[in-house]
Amino acid sequence: MSSVLKYRSQSEIFFLDYLPDEFFMNLSEKERINFRELRENHKLIEKSKDRISSLKDEIKFKMEQIKKIEQQIGSPNKQSSQKGKLSKANFFLKELIQIYHFSISVGLRYHNIKTKNKPKFYIRVKAYNGTYKNIYIGGENDVKKILLSIYNSSFTDINLNDLKEELKLLYTVYIRYFVWKNNWEMFFSTKHTLKKVALWSNQIGSEKFRW
Repeated sequence: MSSVLKYRSQSEIFFLDYLPDEFFMNLSEKERINFRELRENHKLIEKSKDRISSLKDEIKFKMEQIKKIEQQIGSPNKQSSQKGKLSKANFFLKELIQIYHFSISVGLRYHNIKTKNKPKFYIRVKAYNGTYKNIYIGGENDVKKILLSIYNSSFTDINLNDLKEELKLLYTVYIRYFVWKNNWEMFFSTKHTLKKVALWSNQIGSEKFRW
């Protein structure tokens, strides 16, 4: 079948795309405008339908791929699945992994709660076994000055919440390294001032972010 005949037979509903030129020439100007609109939009609709059909095929293929990947992930109860293997490895390494499970919270204390001037930073470190330690960090300017010495970048315009996040990141990598080198008992019996952490940071350099 020729492409023209195939195109004309695609729809059971008769349309005017391929009527002779003399038909078109005998139309009024308004009819010609509407006729062009009819032809153009009919073609656009056919293209849109083809595109929709193609996208549906793509979606079907993607959904099948998703289903396969989800099956690979599986559940912890299925030993051959990724989650099953993860669960098994986690079980045998549980005691080792829990050592490095700890939380850090950074808080502010004010000498004058009403004015909230000159806040002091404190950090609470809580180990996997529930033991915790409070660490005094210092005032806002002290923190910014020490962070400057570590990163060689100004922290003058940084707000208090962002300073908290910087301290949390810095102490996280420090604690993980300290516990790896020593243990939690030594951590809780040792002072961990910001100056001490800064000294460690400058000694270890960019390697600290591996922790």
